Amino acid sequence: MPSGKLTVVLTFTLILTLFTSAFAATEKVLYSFTGGDDGDQPYAGVIFDNAGNLYGTTQFGGVYGGGVVFELSPSQNGWTETVLYTFTRATDGSLPLGGVVFDAAGNLYGTAAEGGDPDCQCGTVFKLAPTGNGWTFSVLHAFTGGKDGALPAGGLVVGSQILGTTVSGGAFGCGTAFELPLSGGFDWVHPLSGNNGCQPWASLAGRAATTYNGGKYSAGNIFELSWGHHVKGLHVFNPAKPLGYYPLGALLRDSNFNLYGTTYAGGVGGGGAVFELIWIPTRGHYKPVALHSFSGSDGGGSASGLVMDAAGNLYGTTTYGGTDPGFDGVVFKLTPGPKNVWPETVLHSFSGGADGGAPYGTIVSDSAGNLYGTGIDGGDHGHGVVFEVTP
Repeated sequence: MPSGKLTVVLTFTLILTLFTSAFAATEKVLYSFTGGDDGDQPYAGVIFDNAGNLYGTTQFGGVYGGGVVFELSPSQNGWTETVLYTFTRATDGSLPLGGVVFDAAGNLYGTAAEGGDPDCQCGTVFKLAPTGNGWTFSVLHAFTGGKDGALPAGGLVVGSQILGTTVSGGAFGCGTAFELPLSGGFDWVHPLSGNNGCQPWASLAGRAATTYNGGKYSAGNIFELSWGHHVKGLHVFNPAKPLGYYPLGALLRDSNFNLYGTTYAGGVGGGGAVFELIWIPTRGHYKPVALHSFSGSDGGGSASGLVMDAAGNLYGTTTYGGTDPGFDGVVFKLTPGPKNVWPETVLHSFSGGADGGAPYGTIVSDSAGNLYGTGIDGGDHGHGVVFEVTP
């Protein structure tokens, strides 16, 4: 057993290490939203184009208060915002929560959780096509609240077709998974029943997604869409287990078909967890493993997906917690270690002030390893920010 002196030395060393880790990174606000025509409260994350511009959405703000699609362009004097589209809260939709995604031709696609069909206001799938004079907006589908679903809150997967989810509606009221042709219309829809999940808030990762509710314990699960348009359950969250429950963020799949994600609540520390589903090909199923549990000072309530660098480190955000008195979330890093132990480093603790706070969307990284994301709180005007963290 260590002596008292050695215990003090070890404790001091640990505190110094934690302090250094927590402030080893630097955070910079690229843009502060005013809450006016430029947008208000960016819920989803941002994406890059090939020229280094960032694109995203705000859930509120704009001329009509229904949110905007925006572009941020870097320059020597900082980043300049351009509003590409302002939602009118009518048949075009409103409340874009899922962000945007590019196709191979440079068109942008996204979802609006409300608006659209005049009788339902159940949301839309939209497309923005670049032209010589700006961007042309079109609605590809307006949800009716029936079998096709309602409240599309997640982002889209765009390839030869468009894949997405709705949080509610469908045959059982628990949401749907749907496929659309790129030209619009509707190909197929599969209802979630509660047993295979309910309320998928996050984007699909390929053909897999989390649900916030449903499953055996009504605490969420993970499902996968088969090529025959069927839903296969991959994992059921149990509030009594260390993986936590109520997953809100998108999944990340690595080259070995392992899945990584976050839960908003539960876990050993009570603030949710980061987990991995390890694919075991010889058995044809996944093995669930908890990688980290949040307890407050290191973050809590992660609603984001994760990003992985070339070394296998995981990066993400939490909506609350941290060491700053604002307790407004963190950007974290998990480093893989032996025996599946992943030490956490808090890269930035948000104050909810000028640096922003409450990040819900998944962060992205550039070729240099810098991280970019959004927060719905704080900034110079109190209406959210786009930020950069340099690890």
